[in-house]
Amino acid sequence: MKVKSYYYFSRLKSRFDSLQRKYANNEVMASVKLWWWSLHEALRILFGSFFYGISYWIRRPLLRCNNDNHDELRIAIVLCGGLGDFLMYGLTIKELSKRINHSYSIDLYTHERDRGISLNFVFNKACFISKLIKTEHQCRPTYDVTMEMDRCTHVIYYDSKCIEKKSEWMKDFCKKNEDFFTKYYKFFKHTPRYHTIVGQWSILNNKSRIQQSDQCELLGIKNSSHTFLNLEPRNLEILKTLKLKEVPYITIQRGVNAYEKLSQSTRMWPVKHYEKFIKLFHRAYPNIKVIQVGYSNELCKSMDDADVNLTGKTSLDELAVILKYALFHLDGEGGMVHMKKFLNGRSIVMLGPTSSEIFGYSENINLRGDGCYSWCEWVSDDWNRKCLRGFEEAPCMTSISPEMVMEAAHKILNNRKNFSYLVERNDVAEDKIADYILDKHINGRIKIVDIFNKSGLALAKTLRKNFDDITIFDLNFQFDAFAKAERDGLKLEYGCLYNISMPDDINDVVIWQNKDMTLIHIEYIMKELFRILKPGGMLIVSGVPFRALDLEPFDISLEQSIFGQGATIFSKILIN
Repeated sequence: MKVKSYYYFSRLKSRFDSLQRKYANNEVMASVKLWWWSLHEALRILFGSFFYGISYWIRRPLLRCNNDNHDELRIAIVLCGGLGDFLMYGLTIKELSKRINHSYSIDLYTHERDRGISLNFVFNKACFISKLIKTEHQCRPTYDVTMEMDRCTHVIYYDSKCIEKKSEWMKDFCKKNEDFFTKYYKFFKHTPRYHTIVGQWSILNNKSRIQQSDQCELLGIKNSSHTFLNLEPRNLEILKTLKLKEVPYITIQRGVNAYEKLSQSTRMWPVKHYEKFIKLFHRAYPNIKVIQVGYSNELCKSMDDADVNLTGKTSLDELAVILKYALFHLDGEGGMVHMKKFLNGRSIVMLGPTSSEIFGYSENINLRGDGCYSWCEWVSDDWNRKCLRGFEEAPCMTSISPEMVMEAAHKILNNRKNFSYLVERNDVAEDKIADYILDKHINGRIKIVDIFNKSGLALAKTLRKNFDDITIFDLNFQFDAFAKAERDGLKLEYGCLYNISMPDDINDVVIWQNKDMTLIHIEYIMKELFRILKPGGMLIVSGVPFRALDLEPFDISLEQSIFGQGATIFSKILIN
C-alpha cells in the first residue's frame, strides 16, 4: 500500500502542535524535543521500511494465501483531537459500520500516546471496533481502506477493486470522500489551522460539529442521531462512595482538555463568575449539591464554595457516571459537554471563542455574551491562550454574567418532572407480550423500544405486524443485521443498558427481556428504562431476578413469590 506523503507530514505537524502547547513557555525545549522526535522517526521509517520489506518478501506467499482466504473488509482509521472529538468520531464510525453490509474489521489509531486513555474510554466494549492501537506509526499494507478523522473524514487510501467485490456502498463512500478532498483540500492540508474555514463551510451548509465528519451526508448523522457510549456497571459504585446516590447535584468544570496543559484559556469562564454563581445557586437551591469536576488540580482552579471537589480524583469512567446522573453540567465548550450529550443529559454551556452554531447542541442551553460579535477559533495559533483583540480576559466570556447562568439553571430545574411508578400486572406470559401490547394499543400508532431481548428479533418482528415504529437496542449485531432489519421495517441500534441513547419521556412501550443473569446494579437499569418511557407508558420486564433494593428508589414493593412467574408490567405516572 502506498500512503500519501501528506500522511507522514500530518504526524510531524501534530507532534509540533503538541510540543508547542506543552512547552509554550520554553521554545528551546520544544525545539530540542521536536528535533529528537524527527530523528527517531526518520530512523524508524528508513530502517523499519527496509526490514519490513525484507520480511514481506519472505512472507509473501503466506500473505497472499491469507489475503485470498480472508474475506473481511479491513479498515484503519486514525483519530485526531481530544475526548470530545473521539466521541463524535465514535458516532461516525458506528454509523459507518452499520452500512458496510459485509464482514469487516476496523482498527483505530491515534497520533499521540497520551490519547490512549480517551481512546479506551470512548470505544470500551464497542463491538464494531476490532483493535485499539494507541500510536499510529505506519498503516501497513494489510488494509483495504485507510482514513483519518480530523473534523472531516479524509480517505487517504483505498483499494478500489478489492472494495468493489466486498461492499459497493463502501466504494461509493470512499469515492465521494475522495472527491470532497479534491474540492476542499485546504480543510485537510493545514489542520487544525484551517478549522476556521471548516467552521464557515459548516455554517453555510447548516452543519454542526457532530456532523462535520459526515461531510458527504452518506451516514445521515444529525444532532438527534443515536449516540454510543458504554457505562461500566462497576463504576456506579462511585456514587455510593461519594454519598451522591440519593442526593440531587449538578456538576461544574472550569478547564479545557487535559492535553492542552492550560490553566487559563480564552474558553474559560472567569473564576469570580463561577464563585458568584455558586453562591447564587446555593441560595436558590440549598438541597442541591455543587460538584466540581476536572482533569487535574493544576489545570482547574478549586472553587471554595463547591460542596465536593473531584478535580483530578476520578478516572474517565467514574467521571462519566458522575456526569450521567447530574441534573445538569455547567462548563465552557469542551470534552465534558460532549460527554454529557453522549450520556443523554443537558448542559449549560458558555461559548466565546467557539461558535454556538457549530458546537451548540439543541438540548443544551447555549449562552453567548455581548462582549464580542464573532467567534475566533483557530484564527491564530494562540487563539486558545490569549484574546485576539488584546484584552487580558476574553470579553466574549466575561460578558456572560452569573445571573445569566442562574436564569438558565432555573429553566432546567424548575421544569423538572416528578413521577410515581406502579405495577400493573406481574404474570404476563412471555409468549403473550405481543398480544398484551396490542390489547392496550389498538390503533398501532405508538413508539416501541425493545432492549437486549433474549429472543433476538423474534418479538420485534411479531410486533411489526401491527406497529410501525420499533427500535431495537443491543450490544452486538452481525454485520448484515442492519440491512435485514431495514427490509423488515425495524430500526437497530448499538446500545448499553445503563446508557440508552434516547431522550427522556419518549416511548409508549419499553420491553426488557433479560438474557444476562450476572447483571449488577439493576436499579440503575430500571432508572434508565423509566427515563425513556412516556408518562402513562408501559415498561415490560421479564427474566430479572429483582431484589428489594432494586426497586426501592421507585417506591415499588413486590412480594418475592411473584418473581419468575412471567413478565411484570410497570407504569409511569406524572405527578406534577
